[in-house]
Amino acid sequence: MALFPDLTSRHLVPELMDDPDLPKADHELALQGLRRINAWSRTTSHLARVILQIAKKNPQRHWTLLDIGCANGENLISLQKQLSKEISVTSVGWDISPYAIQQAQELSLAHKLSADQLRFETVDALSLLDSAPQADIVMNSLFMHHFEAESVVELLSQSAKLARVALVADDLHRTSLGWLLAKIGCLVLSRSRVVHFDGPQSVRAAFSIQEISDLAHQAGLKQFDIHRHWPERYTLIWHRTTGHP
Repeated sequence: MALFPDLTSRHLVPELMDDPDLPKADHELALQGLRRINAWSRTTSHLARVILQIAKKNPQRHWTLLDIGCANGENLISLQKQLSKEISVTSVGWDISPYAIQQAQELSLAHKLSADQLRFETVDALSLLDSAPQADIVMNSLFMHHFEAESVVELLSQSAKLARVALVADDLHRTSLGWLLAKIGCLVLSRSRVVHFDGPQSVRAAFSIQEISDLAHQAGLKQFDIHRHWPERYTLIWHRTTGHP
């Protein structure tokens, strides 16, 4: 038996966390594990650094940030708190799931964040008819690996239209090291069978850097950068130039 799965191409299957019939107890146990994994991987700290670098290059007094696919909002809440220490910012989270948005709104209230600081909305970004700019910076995190390539092209294209200044997309990089880190990390940091399956499977579903670069070109993005970072992830950063993506 091979030590590693075949990672030469993507293997996209439904994740257990996305099952609407997942028992609540299993869902909550998985969320606990994901919190520890996100803290260990320093997801929001990395995104905060990237966004602050963009913000400090542009002379705007107040910034707006849109997170597409925000899920239950935990990461965006953490990100908003970190960013607001350095800049004036309002964050908005979009997700297609009304249940996820309800959870996010309740969590935001628990953290005593006002609507001027953070709000959550049920929106299917890929089905928007009006793609006028919605925020200075549009981002997605650990989101693209859930979709077929054609949908990712549409997501990147739509996100670029929604962004006044920049687009930031952060996700897993499909490598043997990434799979091993996910396998070990999920076993060590969580007792959830959902996390034990979904973590390594997410890496198998992820794009390589060459693949995501090709998809960004197909989406019409120009002059974007892709940086690798811990733990075996990448960040795509695109800046708007006048008149076109």
